[in-house]
Amino acid sequence: TVSVKGNRKMTVSGDTAELIDLAEEKVYQIDVKGKSYRVMTFEQMRKQMQEAMDKAKAQSQNQAPKEQPTAATNEPQYEMDFKIQESGQKKVIAGYDAREIIATVTMREKGKPASEGAFVVTSSMWQAPKIAQLKEIEDFDVKFAQKLLLPFAKDMAEQMAPALGAYPQLMGAMGKIEAEKVNMDGTTVSTVVRFGAVASPDQKPAAQQPKQAEPAPKSLGGLLGGLGVKAVTGNKKEENTAPSDPGAIMTSTQELVSISSTVSDADVSIPANFKE
Repeated sequence: TVSVKGNRKMTVSGDTAELIDLAEEKVYQIDVKGKSYRVMTFEQMRKQMQEAMDKAKAQSQNQAPKEQPTAATNEPQYEMDFKIQESGQKKVIAGYDAREIIATVTMREKGKPASEGAFVVTSSMWQAPKIAQLKEIEDFDVKFAQKLLLPFAKDMAEQMAPALGAYPQLMGAMGKIEAEKVNMDGTTVSTVVRFGAVASPDQKPAAQQPKQAEPAPKSLGGLLGGLGVKAVTGNKKEENTAPSDPGAIMTSTQELVSISSTVSDADVSIPANFKE
């Protein structure tokens, strides 16, 4: 549960919570079960981040000379293919009409097709028209990033805020790009991220071979679209018609449950009986 009011944002998950206060420039880590909390200022967080960056930079500089002479030139190189498209699927989520947009990132060995071994991440995003209340949360997060981070924060925050709109920048690092004309102007109300792997032919057990006789979808988008629907709906009928997927590793689902326009002071405050 995320509540935003003025300069305060409270995020509650189970027995833990986090309160961010932009005016005080403090972050409160709350133990709901233990009725206690810890406080860290933005300055302390900036210092920790700077120290971590300095440490990483020093380690990189110290390791680089040692690694260069021994770097193996015959190690496999990898490429990432990126594809984003509309599946044509629509449904109502939390009272909002949503349509499905599927983004697929495939990491494969350079010069080889994905069928010979790949790691696939599929994000099935259900997009609804813009929701003003969720825009308030996004705006708060941008302000927090601008206040918290180091001197480059403002530019970074402005670029990362419309995360889904930043695909052109991300695509530059990809090997093969297939992007259909997709309208990303809206609010994502549900996201299903699926992690999977395609084994190379010599790694597939013989017992799995008969499954390949099933009719394959006409496109990778069709296959992953079916999996996205299966993961979101959990409908038995759709599960039976979805293609088999022996390479699935994990599926993560986030979905909007409800939105309220009323936020009280208590919703963004630490209870009086909690101790530091």
